[in-house]
Amino acid sequence: MTTELITQLWQFNQGAASGAIRKLTPENFRNRLTPETASAGFVALHSAEIMHRLATMLFGRELGIELQAVGGVSDDGKLLDLAAVKQLVEDSYAMIADHIQQTSDTQWAERVQSPFGEVSRLQLLTFLMHHNSYHAGQIAQAIKKGKEFAL
Repeated sequence: MTTELITQLWQFNQGAASGAIRKLTPENFRNRLTPETASAGFVALHSAEIMHRLATMLFGRELGIELQAVGGVSDDGKLLDLAAVKQLVEDSYAMIADHIQQTSDTQWAERVQSPFGEVSRLQLLTFLMHHNSYHAGQIAQAIKKGKEFAL
């Protein structure tokens, strides 16, 4: 029952959070709210990379990708491949969904190491869903109200 419910929650979160990412276009993915904030495309890349980073903690999965937007890295304006970023986001959501399906009901209560100390697997997945939603809001605002700044 737990894994089934978590699958439904993940699907709902994915649907809501990926809406902003689907709206990224070649015309708006470099938008920032200010010159100091990250671009919408960079935030999308960051979200995908965090899914992979937390999958190592959640499910013991090998990282498998090079991190470019995690760990105190700032968006320096380096041109991103929008299609590759959007594909990575989609693949990251699917990867987490697949791992959720492979996790037994009892494993959700198991403790795992996280950046916040030892937490249950379910608590860390809940943080990941919050993280995705938070950044989806940033992306939506950058698309709607931002602009491309010369850095």
